[in-house]
Amino acid sequence: MLNSICVDAGREGCPCALAESGNCLVCSKLSGGDCNDCRWTGVCIYTLYMQNSRRRVSGRRTSTLKVKRIINYHADFKVFVLDAPYGLCQRAQRAGSFVFAKRPEEKGWFGMPVSVLKADKDSCELHLGIYNCGPKSNNLIAAAECMEIRGIYYSALSGLAGLKSDPSENLIYAKGIAISPLRNILDTALIDETKSRFFLDISKVSLDFIIDYFGDLPAEKVVFRDFLAEGFDEKELSHHDTNVLALVSPYFADRIEEAAGRPCLRPNKGNMCCGEGICGACTSADDLGNTLRRCKMT
Repeated sequence: MLNSICVDAGREGCPCALAESGNCLVCSKLSGGDCNDCRWTGVCIYTLYMQNSRRRVSGRRTSTLKVKRIINYHADFKVFVLDAPYGLCQRAQRAGSFVFAKRPEEKGWFGMPVSVLKADKDSCELHLGIYNCGPKSNNLIAAAECMEIRGIYYSALSGLAGLKSDPSENLIYAKGIAISPLRNILDTALIDETKSRFFLDISKVSLDFIIDYFGDLPAEKVVFRDFLAEGFDEKELSHHDTNVLALVSPYFADRIEEAAGRPCLRPNKGNMCCGEGICGACTSADDLGNTLRRCKMT
């Protein structure tokens, strides 16, 4: 097996195209071996495959959702509030949820991975924050009436399994739109807010945005900091009985992990393109030369 863990194993979208092509990341029988090699303890993926007439199940659905409103924080940063089905919002409340989004009139390769900012199943609203930083986001931020969504996917974050259940403290570092997963992390009680400190760099978003979506954070626990100018407190990060959440760009996440001396919860390192482990954009090699499909990992 290439990976011992797949974020989709036994869940929505499993068995997928990798299983159908003999490249399943979890099932040894669907990757050229036999059941004697199996270390998977969940629902038998080979059984699911056989019960589905030796075919992959239908992939994530693509839906065209109406834009209910757009919140303009500044020219390069907007939050789109979409009218979404109850079930979609319910699935999108899981930490690490993201979708591929594009304008309906654009070709498929304009699909851009966007972390779920907020999913409100009671009002049937899906909130997506878009920061204009490249050709895909520049195209998507111009959406006005509808947005085409594919998902939900669950691998926006890596290191979720490494969170300590009873840490001395949670240290949360967030910069710009990379803060998006924090709302789901808090709402699903993955961390205890009363044992947390929040270091926020809002240079690319705005204070209004933080108030709108994270205004319930205890004010005495929030510190505003310019990460580029002020850096990080290495002494704090080096305490190994803490949880460290690096909701920042890869550059800053690497700096935080280096200071902490251990892996932290951070955005997935893979270059998300198809989300299904097929296109190869997210692949990298581990220390043993094995190919890792990071869009399938957490």
